[in-house]
Amino acid sequence: MTINKLQLLLFFILFSFFSVFPAFAGESAVTINEIFVYGRSNYPDWIELYNNNDVPVNLKNYILTDNLAMKKWRIESDIVISAHGYKLFYCDGKAKFDHANFRLNDISGEAALFNPDGEIVDSVTYADVPRLSSIARYPDGIGLFYISKSPTKSIKNSSGTELLNSRVVADIKFSRPSGVYSSPFELELSADANIELYYTTDGNPPDRTSKIYEKPLEISETTALRVAAFSSERRLGEAVRSYILREKTNLPVISLITNSDFLWDEDIGIYTDGEPFKSVNKDTENWRENKRRPVFLDYLAESNSWSVFGDFRIYGGASRGRPQKSFAVYTSDKSDPYKIKSRLFEGSNKDRFAGIILRNGGDDWLWGQIRDGFAQTVVENRAACDILPYQPVVVYLNGVYWGLYGMRELPTGKNLLASHGLDLQKTVILDGGDEVRSAKGPFKHIKKLSAVADYRTVLSDMDMDSFLDYLIVELYSGNTDWPANNIKCWKSQSSKWKWILFDLDRGFNGKGSDPYDKDPFQPLLDVRNKYNLNFPDFIRNEKFKRDFCARMVAHILTTFNPQRVLGKLDEIAAQVRPEMKNHIDRWRWDWKFRRLFMSVEKWEENVEDIRYFAQERPAAVLDMLDKHFSVGKTQNTEVKIEIKGKGDIFVEGLKLDNGHFKGGVPNKIILKISAVPAEGYRLKKWGLNSKNILPFINVHAGDVITECAIFEPINNQKRQ
Repeated sequence: MTINKLQLLLFFILFSFFSVFPAFAGESAVTINEIFVYGRSNYPDWIELYNNNDVPVNLKNYILTDNLAMKKWRIESDIVISAHGYKLFYCDGKAKFDHANFRLNDISGEAALFNPDGEIVDSVTYADVPRLSSIARYPDGIGLFYISKSPTKSIKNSSGTELLNSRVVADIKFSRPSGVYSSPFELELSADANIELYYTTDGNPPDRTSKIYEKPLEISETTALRVAAFSSERRLGEAVRSYILREKTNLPVISLITNSDFLWDEDIGIYTDGEPFKSVNKDTENWRENKRRPVFLDYLAESNSWSVFGDFRIYGGASRGRPQKSFAVYTSDKSDPYKIKSRLFEGSNKDRFAGIILRNGGDDWLWGQIRDGFAQTVVENRAACDILPYQPVVVYLNGVYWGLYGMRELPTGKNLLASHGLDLQKTVILDGGDEVRSAKGPFKHIKKLSAVADYRTVLSDMDMDSFLDYLIVELYSGNTDWPANNIKCWKSQSSKWKWILFDLDRGFNGKGSDPYDKDPFQPLLDVRNKYNLNFPDFIRNEKFKRDFCARMVAHILTTFNPQRVLGKLDEIAAQVRPEMKNHIDRWRWDWKFRRLFMSVEKWEENVEDIRYFAQERPAAVLDMLDKHFSVGKTQNTEVKIEIKGKGDIFVEGLKLDNGHFKGGVPNKIILKISAVPAEGYRLKKWGLNSKNILPFINVHAGDVITECAIFEPINNQKRQ
């Protein structure tokens, strides 16, 4: 029997109609319909997909992920989802058939679906999801996401009582804003007609079992207030406010408000030891993990107050074991990578942040308290390496005084990019000596560095000024928790490897640190030490050795000039001094026996230890440079450069305040003084009668130089 062309055409049409719809169907073909997350439990997490089409869809090569920035798991099997049907994928890390290779973040996180071409089809960001509840679309496939207290696995969803992320939807009015108040007051709340308000003061989200607002609230003590609005049976959202009742403070106050279970619950609480520790009792405490929980943050200062929703986790290494723990607060999401839009640090004009650290003081906790923040403030705007700027703050946790913290910039890719004025792009952050020294790190070409090579050319993908300053600051501070620990560097697609300075608590005469005259070079010079940052290879290169020694001398003359350093110390000590008694009284009863005797007087003694180190360290380091690198003995040297026009004077790349320095310079070191014109200007010459037209002057030990750098507008046209 023969088949004519018409019969063949009809057969093809019918076959196409009843066959599986191809995976490249339109963008809305398949959507995320429901998500179940529970964190630690015997219940597996899952993502339910829904097919909006009238024909089946083959999901092969679609991609699921729990991170919008990463396409984590591609479906490799022919898995068909029927027309207007459901398909469940388990998120248990098994990477097999319908089991994804990842687990969902509990409580807060994100999920996304990509088509086979890598284009995003659907995504959802969630936060504050109650345990044993799901996130479900209503109506299926096309509606908004609700919190559903009764998950509907592979069946039709029903409307939940609360929209996902509805916590900021409600229009609730407060008679007073969040703030620091010195005396009690009455607080009035209001909302639209037919709206009922329920509230809590323990950090937990209000529901209909909470207190109902019927009359003004008496705010007679510090209060973390969460207010939810209800219409009929539907929760419309909530608003959060912080009312801090205390004596006035010159420090910013930060109020953190979160569900109490997220802190203290034995299963999901991030601050507790937790159930696993009770049964295993070895390094299994909840606070050792990096699980994030939703948090509301109020930043309260006289001239700069703001608030933000985000996630937070316990932060740090060994310091996690202290009763006052550090927090990392993340405020970035897909709609806004920089949700904190405020200038947070006095020494920086940066006004956008993806997150912050609230640091307890690390190894300096309840001792000197300020060492790392002080050390980084000293080198702020003076070093090419990245730092974590410092601002002391007072923190309250769910309305309870939690003491003095150092607010710092969180070293995430987004924050690092913003610090350098770079657009959002892929970044790589290497944390720890093993990662840094690996083939993917910044030293991969170090074998090509000879004694006479130009080290900047050989290692062209490393920001060498950043590396030099990183080494110099660590060595100068005498940090004994380095280089075996606390090594971090990063790069982006458009930048070189840069180095991040952090955790200097064991420097400047800190706990476990070396005295001012102890030589810090030995770990770096030891060729057997795998964490020596390839310093023996670098120091064999004559140009690197010269630049390293000269830049160290320049920092000693400027950045670490005792008068300058002690000025920074006095400023920070004056900021935190009024709060130290409250902080010490809050925590000294919760730690080891010796902390019982901690007092403001002992804290002052610690500040004096820092002062003594700052005064004695410069001469000691110059002696160490001569010991290891034969730079010679020092001679008093002085340079005074007057500036006419617009420009700056630098010594070895470091800006000279007022064009002046005075101090000891090793007699085998020649320092380079550079004149750098401002934009639109050029260097005309040195001195009125000088014949030197080069942009630099060489300074030898013992020189006393008085000069004038004359800058003029380009084309002799004055510019503002």
